[in-house]
Amino acid sequence: MAEHFRKRHPFLGLSVLVLAVVIGIAFSSGIRSAEHGKFPDRAAEIADAIKKNDRIFVDWPKPEFTLVFSGDTDGYLEPCGCAGLDNQKGGMKRRHTFLKQLAADGWNPVALDMGGEVRRTGSQAEMKYRYALRSLIDMGYAVVTFGLKDLQLSSEAILFVLANLDPDNNPLVSANVDLFGMAQPFKIVDAGGKKIGVTAVLGAKARTLLEGNEEIAILDPVESLRDVIPQLEAQNCDLNVLLVHGEPDEATELARQFPVFDLVGTTGGAETPPPRSRPIEGANSYLIETGQKGQYVIALGVYDDPEYPLRYQRVPLDHRFEDSPAMQELLVEYQKELETTTLAGLGLTGIRHPEDSFAGSAACADCHTEATEVFLNTPHAHATETLVNLDPPRQFDPECLSCHVTGWNPQEYFPYESGFVGLKQTPLMTGNGCENCHGPAAAHVAAESGEETLSDEEIESLRAALRMKIVENEGNISGQTPPQVVGAVVNKCLECHDLDNSPDFDFQEYWPQVEHYGKE
Repeated sequence: MAEHFRKRHPFLGLSVLVLAVVIGIAFSSGIRSAEHGKFPDRAAEIADAIKKNDRIFVDWPKPEFTLVFSGDTDGYLEPCGCAGLDNQKGGMKRRHTFLKQLAADGWNPVALDMGGEVRRTGSQAEMKYRYALRSLIDMGYAVVTFGLKDLQLSSEAILFVLANLDPDNNPLVSANVDLFGMAQPFKIVDAGGKKIGVTAVLGAKARTLLEGNEEIAILDPVESLRDVIPQLEAQNCDLNVLLVHGEPDEATELARQFPVFDLVGTTGGAETPPPRSRPIEGANSYLIETGQKGQYVIALGVYDDPEYPLRYQRVPLDHRFEDSPAMQELLVEYQKELETTTLAGLGLTGIRHPEDSFAGSAACADCHTEATEVFLNTPHAHATETLVNLDPPRQFDPECLSCHVTGWNPQEYFPYESGFVGLKQTPLMTGNGCENCHGPAAAHVAAESGEETLSDEEIESLRAALRMKIVENEGNISGQTPPQVVGAVVNKCLECHDLDNSPDFDFQEYWPQVEHYGKE
């Protein structure tokens, strides 16, 4: 019954697309039983997730096996959580639970990751890459390839990660990246009685950005595939898959050049993947996009059914999936390593702020008593406490500290030399303090307290520099004055209340909760 897999038009006929639209929105009967849970609160949580993001796998029969595509996790081992985990998708804990549910129902998941585990460079990104790869291996991923940012990490850090891989459990595959000889050019995976051939390439555009790194050999993807495909075809697989860490346009062009592939996965597309697969014009393949930040995975059920051999489902990794204890343990270990490494060990010793030094919110309270009273009753004042009370605590994580303490750059995750470095060392810099919005104020405090003798004009200039501007109808959503206005208050808010951490942020709704203009 495997022959129709090799006849690519029947295998991936237009009926598949129609079916994906009609039934690709809920759980299978087996997995659905896990949705209801044993307790009313859990049932309500699942119902809320379904209401927000729809059902998945509606009326799916049990497949022979299930291909699960992921990619561009971008360092999001877990959602930020600041806006409530019920409003955010993604995370390794939910992904692991999803894969375990597929396996428990006998759906034979074959997980494939297209790289992009991190989105930055530096010591924390190197640490995060190590934990991301460990997570994927622990989840049982069959194939993992390399992303652009992954390969921009230091060669020493990458080598350390790869050297500690179990040779018998190494999922790394790449046809054109030779990284210390640790990756296979292709891999054959057996599932549901079928053979799946998988290879992967780093796209040509990404390859160009990595030119000059003599320790990593990156070949032309087209030439590499020409070498690998004969070896792959000799395996006489039932299904051939190409993973492309690159943009969709490049992936579609590779599909046209190499019609041996039934499915071509790609990164670099929209943040939210499309609700259906799409045929690649001029090829016998379908394009699979996974979105960004690990918010979704794509599941393809494969059947011995000539009429509907393939079914597609975009899976939102939302709060219908409970946290995996195994992934939770790994994240606890990650946070503990951040703690023992220290900010200094991560290379975050602080840089001089271009305008001034930070004095701390307590210094503001002596004069701005009414404004301080408002501030102390906002979540901003208790932002550091929020990190301390998490499980595990996050007060050692630069990516969390940047918006939960005073004196950090909120988008680049580094401290200024007068900013927060620890609860004991800098207790006056806890909370998302006054100066995060108004700017560092040490010179202003010194002038107002008499520590520095300045003219009236100089004192007024320091005061004026700390005053924020609000314009009529200011805001960040449709119909409001956009944040490009110079000096707009909403610009400061959006440094932390961005799409990653506060996706439902509406300045005009939130502003009355923190507004203290005119309160001196």
